[in-house]
Amino acid sequence: MATIVLVHGWGFDRHVWDAVRERLSAAHQVFAPDFGFFGAVSPAPTFPEPVIAVGHSLGACWWLTQSPIPWRRLLLINGFPRFTEAADYAPAVAPRMLARMRKNFAQRPAEVLAEFRAFSGAPPAPAAFDAARLAEGLDWLAQWDGRARLAERAADIRALAGANDPIVPAGMSRTAFGMLEDRLAFADAPGHVLPLAAPELCAEWIERLAAP
Repeated sequence: MATIVLVHGWGFDRHVWDAVRERLSAAHQVFAPDFGFFGAVSPAPTFPEPVIAVGHSLGACWWLTQSPIPWRRLLLINGFPRFTEAADYAPAVAPRMLARMRKNFAQRPAEVLAEFRAFSGAPPAPAAFDAARLAEGLDWLAQWDGRARLAERAADIRALAGANDPIVPAGMSRTAFGMLEDRLAFADAPGHVLPLAAPELCAEWIERLAAP
C-alpha cells in the first residue's frame, strides 16, 4: 500500500483525477487536494512518510516549486518545471502569449477559461468559478521555476507527456525533461489532459511508482 497525492492543473479541479482514481488499487490511500479554482481550497493533510506524488500540468510544477509535502517518487503528467521560455530554456511558451492570456482573462474570464478548456481537449468548465483564484494561478505559471529541483531529484522523477499536447508540445517536454532520458515517455493520446484522455495509462504509471 502507498500514499498517493494527485495535484491538478490550471483550469481544473480535483475531479480531473476521478477516472484515474477508479483504476488505482483500493489498497492505496489516495488524496487529491484542490487549488480552489471552482470552489473551496482543499489542501492535502500532513503525512508521516514521503508520498508518491503526481501532478498534472501546473500541478507538476507545484510539486517542484511549492509543495510542503515530502515525496519519494514523482510523476509529472503533461507537466513542466517552468512554463515560459527563457534564454536558457526553449522551446517553451512565449512570455508574451501568457501575458496576453492574463490580460484577456482579466477582461473576460469566462470566455478565456472556455477557450482554454476547449483547446486542451477537455469538457466545459463548471459554470461557477473563482476568477481571482484562477488569475492567481496564471501568475504562478509566470513565476514558478522548478528546474533546479528537477535536476536535484531527477532519479526519483518520471514524466508522462502527450505526443499531441497543444499546450505543452513534445519539443517543450523534451527540453524540460531531457535529463530524465528513459524516464520520459510520450502517450499517443489527444489533448493536454491525459488523466481524462488516458486514465488507464496514467493509473498504470502511478502503480509502477507505488510499487515497493
